Amino acid sequence: TRYWRDWSSDVCSSDLRASTSRWLRYGLIANLVLLAVLIGGVLSQAYPATEAVRLRNALLMEVGRPSDFDWTPDSAPHDFRVLERDPYPEFRDAAEEITSPYGGDWQRALALAARLTQNAKDTGAIQADLLTTYRSIIDKGSGYCADYTDVYLGLAHAAGLGVRNWAFSFDGFGGHGHSFIEVFDRQRGRWVFMDVYNNFHVVDRASGKALSALEFRQHLLGRGNPVRIVPNGPGRMGYIIEEKLFDYYRRGAAEWYLWWGNAVFAYDAHPAVQLAGKFARPLEQLAAIAANVHPHFRVLATPENAGQIERMVRLRSKLQAVFAVVAALLLLLLLQIVLLVRRHVMSSPATCPPKTETVQESG
Repeated sequence: TRYWRDWSSDVCSSDLRASTSRWLRYGLIANLVLLAVLIGGVLSQAYPATEAVRLRNALLMEVGRPSDFDWTPDSAPHDFRVLERDPYPEFRDAAEEITSPYGGDWQRALALAARLTQNAKDTGAIQADLLTTYRSIIDKGSGYCADYTDVYLGLAHAAGLGVRNWAFSFDGFGGHGHSFIEVFDRQRGRWVFMDVYNNFHVVDRASGKALSALEFRQHLLGRGNPVRIVPNGPGRMGYIIEEKLFDYYRRGAAEWYLWWGNAVFAYDAHPAVQLAGKFARPLEQLAAIAANVHPHFRVLATPENAGQIERMVRLRSKLQAVFAVVAALLLLLLLQIVLLVRRHVMSSPATCPPKTETVQESG
């Protein structure tokens, strides 16, 4: 008589079960370590907050052409995210109250800006949803340049004005920079520059004509007529000394860009943005990018910023590669967890029958 056991097809074999589970656990641990290294590497580049902005901008940046900046609200590019969602009732009521005494676009635009800066106190960024930001600006004078431009875009939409949002940076398209507005004046048929946060616009000294953003930039580069700054309203001025204000803008003259959209209500109301915003502002913006509601921006490309643009393009390629690997590892992690759970269920006493020996007699 000889005895033998056929374990080749026995999924409940203790040796096979232990070996398979062990290698699955090793693989899962290696996966988690690699994910931690990759994610930790990205997070290490997101500190301080200005560097987190650089990472965001690398994902959003596009190189602009001259035609990208030469259009009217009626002929906006098809991919420019326009304000189509109805404004919040509080914005609609405020815009009606503020602008009703005025007829022309520019007068109404100035009235909106003046209301926002009437209590401004330079207390720092708000970093909240649109309604909270609006109330903090009006009631407390809180907020920084991006808070003011976002709220202004919403109010201007509620008032029926055409607006777009410009910005510049000092540090290669990172987080050190400034944000400002252009309003389309239908009576004059042209865009007009306005810095809502610093409470000023710019006019030609000789003609008194209010300049567009790109005309102001030409002056900063020494290529335009003499200009002077004019307050938008009676609130505090960001700069008392005119030349210091011009120096501030000149430092960012090589890194101007136009945000490719003004749909602040659609952004603010998106469920993913609202959920992520409860935890952290960077997470909110990452959710907005993933949900495709965050606008991209078009850089005003010049010979002076070619190097900065190239560095941002390389950074974007690295981030996209890391995100692709992370996505693949997360899928693999899910598969590993499923296999481990399945292995555990199949090897439980309820599913594994007791081992039996098969006896074969000889002779």
